[in-house]
Amino acid sequence: MESNSNFIELTTGRKNLDLISDIKFSKNNQYQLLIGTWGSNLLLYNCRSFTNYPHEPLPREPICELNVADTPLSILYPGNSNTNSQAPPIVGLLDGSVRQVDFENVKLGKNMGHTFEGEDVRNGINHLCQGVNNSVIASSFRGNLQLLDQRLQKPLNNWKNGRKVLTMESTEKYLILGLAGNVVEVYDLNKLGSSTAPAPLETREVGLKYQVTDIKASLDQSALAMSSIDGRVSIEYLDLSSESQQEKNFVFKSHRHFDKESGTDLVYPINSLAFRKHVSRSNLLFTAGSDGYLCLWDINKRKRLKQYPRFQTCEIDGLPSEEVTTESIAKIDVSHTDDLIAVATSDDNYKRRRRLSESENSRLPSRVYVKHLKN
Repeated sequence: MESNSNFIELTTGRKNLDLISDIKFSKNNQYQLLIGTWGSNLLLYNCRSFTNYPHEPLPREPICELNVADTPLSILYPGNSNTNSQAPPIVGLLDGSVRQVDFENVKLGKNMGHTFEGEDVRNGINHLCQGVNNSVIASSFRGNLQLLDQRLQKPLNNWKNGRKVLTMESTEKYLILGLAGNVVEVYDLNKLGSSTAPAPLETREVGLKYQVTDIKASLDQSALAMSSIDGRVSIEYLDLSSESQQEKNFVFKSHRHFDKESGTDLVYPINSLAFRKHVSRSNLLFTAGSDGYLCLWDINKRKRLKQYPRFQTCEIDGLPSEEVTTESIAKIDVSHTDDLIAVATSDDNYKRRRRLSESENSRLPSRVYVKHLKN
């Protein structure tokens, strides 16, 4: 299936793909794309052929598939694109464990994180970030944070944040936590390994009115983009010593559409962000929302450059329909070669159910699209 503007849909080998929890391109095997779902699936794709589309056939099927014991909530490819590390990806699971993915033996490795007693979904590992010296940082829904040694596969430190961790990002120097209450905390990555809870270098309130949904750092690591459930993006600069920092920060609105009947804007959550990953395009930011639109922004010029056609389908419950339905964009990621973007759509109507009697089954299957980004 070819979607708008040459977005090509990947095939999954199943009629209905469950809600997508995360997608990530590999940092070293540049064109590998790993997808996690709430149906406890991990799907690995080789997307190299997309860079030569339409002159080369596109293998759209997964090259490896794992059915795991619990939901893979978060994915991390360790290391960075400047190293020769071939470390396997790491997944954070709903049961609170953090495990390496063993594609050769089609299984997950042992838990390298803290072992939680009992079953509590609040222990689920909702985010993973790269630390220093082969370390990985994991956060849970309940606000627990762990510093893990990915080589020795054991925890180095464990502490609790007083607020709920909604999203997380790391740069070469800093760990950035997006917390409940529109608070952002910035930590020194080199000071996370002590036996006590590390103190933040800075705590700031961001210019968003409602809950933060995602946070991403620009390639030069000078700026952070933070999105919210009310269609706003805050651009925050990371120069902790600059007195003019607050003057450079700004907020813009996106993913809002005027409704003629009510005379007001329909506001949609911005679910995922991604910066371009080439030095000449590091000021370009993708935003993706529940309105089914993918937008490209220039944060230096503070303007929108492009809005891609809306992702939508004429299928409901896997059957053709006369009704055109919007596909909400759940996750996006840009390859580390900066020439591919992956877009994952999932039915997020469950977020707006007002009563338990409403169907819990998703009407729209999840889909993943890949597009070659031309310079």
